[in-house]
Amino acid sequence: MQHILIANRAAIAVRAAQTCRGLGLRTTALRARTDTQAAVHAAAADHEVAVDGWGLPDTYDSSARVLDAVDRSGVDTVYPGYGSLAENADFVAGLEERGVTFVGPSSAALRLAGSKAAAAEAARRLGVPVLPHASGRGRDEILAHVREMGLPVVLKPEFGYGGQAVRIAHTEADVERAVAGSTDGSRDGAAGSPDGAAGTSWYVEKYLPVNQVVGVTLAVDHEGTVLPLGERESLLVADGLKLLEASPVAGVDTEVLAAMRADAALVAREFGLTNVMTVEFIVGPDRYYFLEVNGRLPLAYQMSESQLGTDRTDLTDLVELQLRIARGEPVSPAAHPVDRTRHCLEARLFVHPQELADFPDVGTLDRFDLPDVDGVAYARSVDPARPVTYELILAQALATDTSRAAAARLVRKAVEGSRVTGLRCYVEEITRRLDAEC
Repeated sequence: MQHILIANRAAIAVRAAQTCRGLGLRTTALRARTDTQAAVHAAAADHEVAVDGWGLPDTYDSSARVLDAVDRSGVDTVYPGYGSLAENADFVAGLEERGVTFVGPSSAALRLAGSKAAAAEAARRLGVPVLPHASGRGRDEILAHVREMGLPVVLKPEFGYGGQAVRIAHTEADVERAVAGSTDGSRDGAAGSPDGAAGTSWYVEKYLPVNQVVGVTLAVDHEGTVLPLGERESLLVADGLKLLEASPVAGVDTEVLAAMRADAALVAREFGLTNVMTVEFIVGPDRYYFLEVNGRLPLAYQMSESQLGTDRTDLTDLVELQLRIARGEPVSPAAHPVDRTRHCLEARLFVHPQELADFPDVGTLDRFDLPDVDGVAYARSVDPARPVTYELILAQALATDTSRAAAARLVRKAVEGSRVTGLRCYVEEITRRLDAEC
């Protein structure tokens, strides 16, 4: 591992380039010619390779275009960060055929984890609790499954990425509208056929009206050793976007959390997953259930970093950990203890979907100022002087303190003090929710 293609953009691409430089690794940035903000992450790398196309599926998330960039740049490793390419089994298979290292799981493991139905069935066979579920295509087949398990249900594209296409259905009319609507989880997803019969395979799952979504993050080396990386819960979700997450998880018994950690490790090992990943569970009033596997670095990776290490000056770089695992190094749980007395809360200034009608042409930021708040760290890579394209998230604000309320007060001060005009990004919704945590 000497020369890394960073197959992503924005803040994670900048972070990856910085980490690689610290390890003495050469980097090439992937740059879409139509990405007006690409100069920000390209400047952080040693070289760049350009791709044509318009939109994420046709550029940064395109297997064909990125594999071509791999061939042209002569890299020996690809680092995907987070995003749909990080979980694209066909893309990873293309790298395996070329003898290029992928910083993430194998194509076979991603193929299993990438199917919500196959993953749920595999988890059930392992003895991990799962909700009633089914998969199928078209209105009639989906409605038959819904009638069998009973309303309400959650409908998701079986192979979709992201939460925008997830629908909660309380009536059969809701089911019909969902199946006839967007057919995948991508921002540029095509609409389904009018009768919902010709599009995506849908995954149907029983809906728990009272629930808590918990993500268990872990790393697994090539020998199957599991390194716990902490847990987090979603505090605010809007339009399928996780706007607020917190760690440690509140309101769940320690025994239940321990059982989820054990089940997450079991799933990861038995699925053949390696590197850094998150196994998601949903916690109801009586028990927890497996939801899905995200076989990639989580967007909330800095939350995990802030809880790792013996003190706040000795934190773990998860991007570096990913690279070390990819080149065959073992993990040592004793070297990376999780300190769950450190309370973390992260807010994300996603661009509101109403601003994305012409995506990837997002618009223009008239003003983008984030206040300096002691105890708050930002992840951002937007140049407000340039038109905004391809941008789904403007910034993340992370605070760590001795209690959740204290961390919430810091993040609220940061978000409320932000000055973002020209693009809407959930500032009001986040500050209202934080009021309940302060």
